Parts: sequence; C-alpha cells; structure tokens
Amino acid sequence: MSEGEFRALRDMIREEFGIFYDDGKQFLLQSRLAVRLAKAGLESFEAYCGLLRNPRTRESEIRELTSVLTNNETYFFRERAQLRALVGSVLEEILKERPARPLRIWSAACSSGEEPYSLAITLMESGRLRNGDFEIYASDISDRVLALAQRGSYQSLSFRATEPGMLQRYFEPIGNEQKLKGDVKRHVRFFRLNLLDEQAMAAVQAMDAIFCRNVLIYFDRPTQKRVVESFAKRLTQRGFLFLGHAESLFHVTDLYEPILQPDTIVYRRRVKEGRK
Repeated sequence: MSEGEFRALRDMIREEFGIFYDDGKQFLLQSRLAVRLAKAGLESFEAYCGLLRNPRTRESEIRELTSVLTNNETYFFRERAQLRALVGSVLEEILKERPARPLRIWSAACSSGEEPYSLAITLMESGRLRNGDFEIYASDISDRVLALAQRGSYQSLSFRATEPGMLQRYFEPIGNEQKLKGDVKRHVRFFRLNLLDEQAMAAVQAMDAIFCRNVLIYFDRPTQKRVVESFAKRLTQRGFLFLGHAESLFHVTDLYEPILQPDTIVYRRRVKEGRK
C-alpha cells in the first residue's frame, strides 16, 4: 500500500464510518483490507480504491468492508458494574419520570448480540419490571454480525463471564452451541444503522438509556462529538448513556453530566436551563 493509497482509503473510510486511521496505523489498515482484496480478486490497493469509487460497486463493498475494520469480539455480561448500575439507581431514576410505556434501551453497535441479550436477561433477573415492560433495540452497521445476533446461538467463548445457573435458565444446548430461549429473544429488535447517518439516526425513537461501548475509541474527536451529541437528541429528558470503561466525554461535549456509580461511571443527559 503506497502512501497515496493509504491516505485515499483512510479518507473514504473516515467519511463513511467515522473510523480514523492515523499515520501510524497504515500497516494495520493494509492488513485488514488485504482480506477484502483477496475475496474481491483484486491485485492492488489502487484497484480497491476504484471499487469503492465506482457507483455500481460502492454500496455492496461498503457493506462488506464493515466486517473487517473493527474488532467485533464480545461476550455475555461484559462490564458487570454497568449492568448493576442499570438495574440499580439508573433504573430507579428512569422509573420516576418514565411515561406509561415500556422501558426503551438501545444497544448501539451491538455486534453479534451478546450485549443486548445481556441487557434483556439482566432486566428479567432484576424483578423490577413486568415481563413485557421493556424493549431492547439493537443496531450495528455490519450485516454479518446482525445475522449472527438474530440467530441467537453462541459458542463457549461467549460465556466466559456467565454463571452456570444463568446459562441453564436462559439457554438450551444445541450441539456445540448454546441457543437463547424465546422469552429472551422476543424483547430484542435488531436493525442495521450507521451512526453517522443523520437521517437514519433521526428516525430512532426516544430512548431511556443508550449503550455504546468501545465504539468511540475508533473515532477522532470531531466524530466522537458528532455521535454522542446525536445520542443526546435520541435520549429522553435526563436519559443515560453508557460508554466503554476506556472511553470518556471529557473535552468532547457538555451535553452530559458524569454520574459516579460503584466501580463505573455513567453519563446522564443534562437538562438545559429553563427546562424540566
């Protein structure tokens, strides 16, 4: 990959996905795109640039490209401190002001589904909501991981933080995998979404809480600001945002206030002066 090819591809990826590869990550981008070159039968990165610029092939290739740019590795009940915060003080505050409708939580960038299903199980286990009194919305930009999520079957690596009792209650063994039971799956709705697509983001209904963990780390500062401020528009008054433990809104935006919880921090949408 030449310097010019790197910069051209980097700029196209940044514009489409918000993911930014700085000058020190040229080899990383080259190694990831090499997979696509091989599958597309191309011999040069220059040819791949042409594939992305061609209106006839751009859209389909963009969908394929999403699967190689980021790390989709996840597992059930990741970052338990946040799950405890959700069904503790966060849920208590939401229920004080929530209208007479089901609780709505959005797992943005849900990958292969472990996160939204973990949210559903955590809420079911809490006993604080009636069985049908919550909805989990789960989105990702990758068709491949969404197909895995909707299938709802997982191998042992996905359960490295799952207690045996939880596994027995909410999954059933099918061959070498564990398949989610229907009473969990019915709470979760999956859809494809690019977080930089303002029109699609505007169509998302108001959420009581949004989980977007380990996504901002791929974005530069302006894109981080754009995404989290778009989330603020999708949150209810004083709704909550959950980020990954290595992510922060410090020096990104003032639309949220950090709320200290045991072993974690969550962000609550600020109420502007003069508004309740």
